Amino acid sequence: MKYVYPKLSDKDFYIIRIGGLGLGNMLFTYAKAVLYARDHGARLIWPTWVSIPVGQILRRESNKRFYHDLFQNRIGAVSGFQKLRLLWTRKKDIVVMEGMEGEFEPIAGKENSEYLYRHFQTILQERNRKAMEFEPGNGICMHIRLGDFTRGTEADLKAGNPNTSIPIEWYIDVIQQIRDAVSETLPVYIFSDGSREELQDILALPGVQQVTFGTAIGDILAMSKARLFVASGSTFSRWVRYLGRMNTITYPGQLKQYLLEEDEPAFEIEAEQIPEEYLDRLKKQLQ
Repeated sequence: MKYVYPKLSDKDFYIIRIGGLGLGNMLFTYAKAVLYARDHGARLIWPTWVSIPVGQILRRESNKRFYHDLFQNRIGAVSGFQKLRLLWTRKKDIVVMEGMEGEFEPIAGKENSEYLYRHFQTILQERNRKAMEFEPGNGICMHIRLGDFTRGTEADLKAGNPNTSIPIEWYIDVIQQIRDAVSETLPVYIFSDGSREELQDILALPGVQQVTFGTAIGDILAMSKARLFVASGSTFSRWVRYLGRMNTITYPGQLKQYLLEEDEPAFEIEAEQIPEEYLDRLKKQLQ
């Protein structure tokens, strides 16, 4: 029997990890392992999700990222004492997946996306299942990443600089452009790690509300149900796009990767002013 193990950080002690990447980045490692198990008839070894986030603790961040409340082994993956025994004594039989090189390239394609979407639903902990009840309808879902991103300049963003927040004013302008095009005050659902003070200008608009389901994976899966997604430049947003296969608008330089296949009906664009052809498409789809 062949096994595959997603190693989520360098300091992985099999029952707990020290530090490591954020969820959006860890999911690349895990997804590669899940697809490898499917394609090679291998058995998945349950990863070490639980982490001691030293950096977040020292910085006294509100979101400590322990990752103990995301997933549950509902798929018969190897866990517990058997996991420890295998990892200690049968290393030659285990394929180890690490890192996020290429991001979505190794897992590209609608078929893989749909498979992983179903898989993530299956392993959700009970507290995260409420996210699957979210129905945005024709509403716009927006991801505004602020917390640990730098406040870059327009030039930084357009140059594709990573970990840079998009100005709130751009999101507000996008809302207005879309609402003007469809002649309707479409509801807007804001998912963000920003404070109420940072988001006050956009939350003051009619029909705009902030939403969260309490965990990163819950929010990713909830947003992936949108027909129109206004994205940040983060891997978090890219996971929403990859799983949701929806129309996406983001700031110039922040799309990072095209994730749709050519025959899919949705679009992915970077824009300050949304081109008329895309506004016309949204008008037909959302009215």
